[in-house]
Amino acid sequence: MAYPKPLSQKSIERRYHEAGMSDEVRRFLHDLFAACANLYGGIPLRDVWEIYKYLEITSPKIRRKDLVTFSAIVRREQQPYYIYEIEELYQDEPHQDLERHIISRELVTTGYYHFVRFHQVMQMAVDKPYYIPEDMLAWKEPFPLKEETALLTFLGELVSTTDEVTPKYGDPCPNENKGKKLKDFSFLTHHEQIEIDLMKPPEEKEKILKEISGNAAEKLMRSFKLNAHLGIHNPAENLKHLIEELDEAGVQMDENQFSQLIQLTMDFHNNSHLWCNAGWTPADLSRAIYHAGQKPLISFGSGYQQAFAEGTLDRDELIRELHKHGFDIAE
Repeated sequence: MAYPKPLSQKSIERRYHEAGMSDEVRRFLHDLFAACANLYGGIPLRDVWEIYKYLEITSPKIRRKDLVTFSAIVRREQQPYYIYEIEELYQDEPHQDLERHIISRELVTTGYYHFVRFHQVMQMAVDKPYYIPEDMLAWKEPFPLKEETALLTFLGELVSTTDEVTPKYGDPCPNENKGKKLKDFSFLTHHEQIEIDLMKPPEEKEKILKEISGNAAEKLMRSFKLNAHLGIHNPAENLKHLIEELDEAGVQMDENQFSQLIQLTMDFHNNSHLWCNAGWTPADLSRAIYHAGQKPLISFGSGYQQAFAEGTLDRDELIRELHKHGFDIAE
């Protein structure tokens, strides 16, 4: 079942008029839906209704059926999020209006793994209550936290210095960007090039190119941030992926730069409102876990052990940094 194409603005206006929905309610629901997509990544309407109850004092009065009516109309608009029916997301699920989901466009990909990111986030967040900020509608526009800006700035100043670059999958090739800062050039990774080559329909290829646009630092930041949102890697593994991507960009860091990278990535991770945490920051969740008498635990997988053996990462230094941020290490 293909996602419906957007309607003309004239058709949209007619639908809102027929639904008897005021401009004030429309504006509020547009802001609320956008905020939910930015803060949670994906959320069903039944949970949006529960969140709305916390906002009633300062928000327009709406009914539950207004959410349903609005979601059916906004589904035909061009928005930074999608509205999917439950039967489009999960096989054999019966249709239920309140099970429609608001889903960030970043969680919907092209090809066979269309909803894999969405399912990953839903699985990781299933046992967590939703974080509800005091000013929910402030999230209607995505905005970078200061920790994200600091990490992006650091990445942008790193210089590509190697004579050759080695893709994760592929043979070494000359470094065409040697001597440039990451903020001053862009390149396609081996994986990105394969993905583009496999895209047949022009609209799918265009979507991929848009997702991987920007300079090298912006691309690395976007990938690191998305991995944090998905929650499929622990912070140490996500850091390892970032280092591998820096290697492919021809960056070799000294000890001081590596220490800064660890600090900045941990600051970013601990203070980011992540989709896999239902909008909570890991720092907030960690405090809750501490109150329960537990401590966050990180284990080093086989790939990480290999990085230690090859000297790509200093194990003792990394453990010291992780301890500073309240993590225990599984030996």
